[in-house]
Amino acid sequence: MPQAPRRPSANRALLAAAMLLVSICACGPKPLEIPDDTPFSRSSFRTEIPFADPEVIRLHEANLTHEYIIGSGDLLTVDVWNRPKLSGEHVVGPYGNITLPMLGEFKIGGMNRKKASTIITDLYREFYEEPIATVKIIKYMNNRVYVLGRVANPGVIHFSGQATLLEALAMAGGLPTRDKTIFLSKCYIVRGKNQIIWIDLLKLLQRANLKLNISLANNDIIYIPESMDAAVFVMGEVENPGSYQIQTTGLSILDAINLAGGPTEDAQTDEIRLIREMEEQEGVKTIDMDMMLATGNLSDNFLLLDNDIIYIPRKGIATFNYYLRQIDPFLRTFISGTIIHDTLTD
Repeated sequence: MPQAPRRPSANRALLAAAMLLVSICACGPKPLEIPDDTPFSRSSFRTEIPFADPEVIRLHEANLTHEYIIGSGDLLTVDVWNRPKLSGEHVVGPYGNITLPMLGEFKIGGMNRKKASTIITDLYREFYEEPIATVKIIKYMNNRVYVLGRVANPGVIHFSGQATLLEALAMAGGLPTRDKTIFLSKCYIVRGKNQIIWIDLLKLLQRANLKLNISLANNDIIYIPESMDAAVFVMGEVENPGSYQIQTTGLSILDAINLAGGPTEDAQTDEIRLIREMEEQEGVKTIDMDMMLATGNLSDNFLLLDNDIIYIPRKGIATFNYYLRQIDPFLRTFISGTIIHDTLTD
């Protein structure tokens, strides 16, 4: 006779802890019953991150300059034709200055090569007849962006030309490989003092929507937030109940159930409960997965939010409130009361 598949020891430990807590709290006051199908707003299931669409990205790129701007740290040469004593290499100082023969301190920072060449030529006209000065950049150091957060090599990245988000992420090493179950899903770009742009990396990296590969401006700050900072709980009759990270911007009910190994043979899949903490009350939504799969109508395949609970009951369990009475102490202990408030009453 074939043996049933073994579940991870962590799940057995959690189950044992839950049963112990239930037995301890069985003599306590009865939890407040929550009516099934309390009002749910579909809009509350939409992502709250204002991801930039291609049109918004195009507007942000419209004001970018296509000329390299000289700045601190750049290594350059100033060549004055037929006057070698005036020519030489210069490192742009922290305030954008270089020192030129006969001219002294010259603020070259903030200029492009063409403008700097023209101004230096005009200044030397006071001393020489028809001088011709040319500025050449040997090492680009001012064209930089900052990549911070969940990347392998956070820090400053320098570019010699126009940079894009994909290039910056590639040079920052991508996500650290210490955990292969997580990946880049979103980031934001801070530009100047009053602009922040959210980019959906799921669409950019996995769906190859290159319209989201925004061009970067000098001194942009790219931040990749922790991709495991949001989780949902899949409980009840699934193969591997437990906590699952929202690693993408579009994790749905069916996605989460699939991550948990799918329903068991004893699952009541036409009465799945989605539990969500809502303002001033708990929200419960009954989901008929059988109907969704049979008809192809995925209107109830909601996108999940942090701390959502999906519960698949066992066949023969009379009511959802029976489940609440059994699992409430477990939730208060392991989820710290953030999903279902403490509903015990005197």
